[in-house]
Amino acid sequence: MKNLKMCLIVVAGACFGVACKKSGESRGILATGSLIDYKNSSHQLSVGYYRTWRDSVTATGNTTSMRRLPDSLDMVMVFPDYTPPENAYWNVLKTNYVPYLHNKGTKVIITIGDLGSATTTGAQDSTGYALWAKSINDKWVVEYNLDGIDIDVESNPTGTTLTKKVAATKALSKYFGPKSGTGKKFIYDTNQNPTSFFTQSYKCFDYTFLQAYGRSTANLTSTFNLYAAYITPDKFLPGFSFYEENGSNWGDVVFPDPTFQSRCYKYAAWQPSQGIKGGVFSYAIDRDIPYITNSIVAPDYAITKRMIKLMNP
Repeated sequence: MKNLKMCLIVVAGACFGVACKKSGESRGILATGSLIDYKNSSHQLSVGYYRTWRDSVTATGNTTSMRRLPDSLDMVMVFPDYTPPENAYWNVLKTNYVPYLHNKGTKVIITIGDLGSATTTGAQDSTGYALWAKSINDKWVVEYNLDGIDIDVESNPTGTTLTKKVAATKALSKYFGPKSGTGKKFIYDTNQNPTSFFTQSYKCFDYTFLQAYGRSTANLTSTFNLYAAYITPDKFLPGFSFYEENGSNWGDVVFPDPTFQSRCYKYAAWQPSQGIKGGVFSYAIDRDIPYITNSIVAPDYAITKRMIKLMNP
């Protein structure tokens, strides 16, 4: 994923049926009760990383907002960059977007980076990590009423760095993840095979997200086979990326695509041999059509809606 230096600045500055009978998006309105029943049912999850700097509140010229996300989206990942603490987005997130999304049963998760802020500032001991973890909970759960955190780990830490990151993760697990008892989600997202960090901390996480951008489904199979020693398939979600404005293009989405041949749809259909996967996530869901354009036309989330139907017909 993208550089999260601004995310760390925000955090440091602050503390430091029942599948849907028909999609609410296609029918126009889906009764809230039916929607919540669907969200609470056993199904493959649809998750999207939403870039805060592309929200209409954040900057003039942006055309989408978190209120436009598909009703049947299970989780939206707040991916903060280029959005300093004083930006109006943060107040709108707290007072408008979060209540709106919660009413539809959509969980709102914050991406906090790779734990660097915990291992480079403050006391490097159990007391320091405990205070840091509490500050994360106070900021995003107590103040913003979010549903969990996501750590973005794209390296294979060793030595002292490994020890520090495992300690920071265990401190966070008091508030987030299956060990906490709070119901708040703790998500590990990565582009790596299982690392020493993962094998020492995986019991702290609810889900493992694999940044599989540009990979074949055969690669998904071989990669999950490595993870299968530690997690069940329903805790594993591969992810694709929408085309980005700066030209980053993994070729995961081709549009129009009436026969669903794009790689993202193959991810939706893919299953490991061990069982049903947890679902699929997308990066830059705010770019869900238009595809290769910098047009001001607002996205209509057509790809996400199709994938939800494909995974949960």
